[in-house]
Amino acid sequence: MCPTCSLNYTTGYTWKEVLTKGDMIDLWSVLAAEKSSLPPRRVTLATRFFFGFSLLFLQLEVFLTLGYVTSACDDSGRSVSYLDAAVDMISKAKLYFPVCPAISQNSLFRPMDCEELLRSGHNESGVYTIWPRSRIMDDKSLDVFCDMDTDGGGWTVIQRRGNFSRPTDYFFKDWSSYKVGFGDIEKDFWLGNDNIYVLTNQRLSSIRFDLQAVDGEKRHAHYDDFWIEDESNKYRLHIEGYSGDAGDSMTVESHNQVLTNQGPG
Repeated sequence: MCPTCSLNYTTGYTWKEVLTKGDMIDLWSVLAAEKSSLPPRRVTLATRFFFGFSLLFLQLEVFLTLGYVTSACDDSGRSVSYLDAAVDMISKAKLYFPVCPAISQNSLFRPMDCEELLRSGHNESGVYTIWPRSRIMDDKSLDVFCDMDTDGGGWTVIQRRGNFSRPTDYFFKDWSSYKVGFGDIEKDFWLGNDNIYVLTNQRLSSIRFDLQAVDGEKRHAHYDDFWIEDESNKYRLHIEGYSGDAGDSMTVESHNQVLTNQGPG
């Protein structure tokens, strides 16, 4: 569940109050998960590196052709910076590019989310490592819990709340905590606004909220389109396309910014 969510069906709280109310968890357990709604973009690393090199050398060629460098010594610092960038890209290409058919495909697999893991044959729910596309060049991975059972599977869980013996105010956190995430990924947790931002901006995504009462009653809400903006825009929520039986309490919050117990930002 993103921080700009409400659960009015169960509690009557607005999206802001969900972050600051602890007693609701005594009545309902909540699980929210993000899932890409389009097939993955099948762009190989080789294509990415080739495109990067093309832009780099085109920029260097324009730089030289326009007469900014009239000799080997003129403005050498700018030229060297381009060459340094080329060296850096070459080193990354060597790191990720297959050099031999004998290399295991598993060693090259860098799934961007749980949907891509599901498509590759991973169909058991649990903790997996993914590489969001905006971070792959820096080799920054992210451990997530993948729900491979609910509604076809492939869901990247971004929040779980339930009876895990936490204090009732456990989710009463400040801005920085919600920014980076907190909790136990196999129990109750918040994945982090920065992580949710990169996941929902690498391709179109949907979101599903699953709620279960202590008496076993279950409800859910599904939204076809879900993404948030970055921190500079206070993680503004964009959500639409409701279906389900939990009631639509999120569409009215679309385009609103995140609030924590400290307010926005």
